[in-house]
Amino acid sequence: MRQLYTFFLALLLTLCGYAQQYDFGIVHNGGYNFSVVATPDFDATDTDVSDIGFTLMLPAGDADVTNLTQFNGRAWSATQVTEAQFTGAGVSSDGRDGFLMNLPPGQTILSHTNGTPFVVVNFEISNMPSSGQLEILLNSDPIAIALGGALDSFYNSNIDSTSTQDYFGEISPGQGSFNFSTLGIDDVVEEDLSVSVYPNPASEFISVEASFHIDSVELFDITGKHVLWSTQTNAIEVRHLPNGVYLLKIFSDKGSLTKKLVIK
Repeated sequence: MRQLYTFFLALLLTLCGYAQQYDFGIVHNGGYNFSVVATPDFDATDTDVSDIGFTLMLPAGDADVTNLTQFNGRAWSATQVTEAQFTGAGVSSDGRDGFLMNLPPGQTILSHTNGTPFVVVNFEISNMPSSGQLEILLNSDPIAIALGGALDSFYNSNIDSTSTQDYFGEISPGQGSFNFSTLGIDDVVEEDLSVSVYPNPASEFISVEASFHIDSVELFDITGKHVLWSTQTNAIEVRHLPNGVYLLKIFSDKGSLTKKLVIK
């Protein structure tokens, strides 16, 4: 009987180990700047991060992924795969270019908290498209499957001083893509316009204060879906919205501007 209990305990520990993972997501930091973040579903101290990879998809054209930040002193690379190259390989990219993002094998000692995202790379998009999406290619996408996993997302790490394994889980809900059309070419970027959105992060209500008259505000989730419109600026109810990162677009007679809002 004791042997049976030992067997089930070992099986349970094994299953718990495999349940540990990191989910990837895209965060828009404003303007042309974005981040890809990893969100762990467990607490850990002194994990040993080896290599990380994923593929960003953008509308085909002149847009490029540039100005990549380092990950704890380690350099990322971004290798473009054009729509024509996809076609040449016998794969349809649906009018998109790909950028294979890779952090080569190395060593980074990292501690983290369950549910708290951390940045794996910041980057900018040059020649920003005015429509279409920036998105992380799913491992289940026909493109990734057709190319034999060469464009797959992965997160190789030794999390428990045993062996290095791939702990990539999935794409964080609501953070797999960003719709460029939410930026709008009429956004105001004048530094002297004072706008406050509070509280931020918010959970139930937000208020918007500005040094000029506000006509209306609109809220978009990180995928570009329109979720709220209001002509009032005080006590705007947001408690019905899922937790996540949102873009608040503020309209006035001076034009419009966009602020990032976190709801949790």
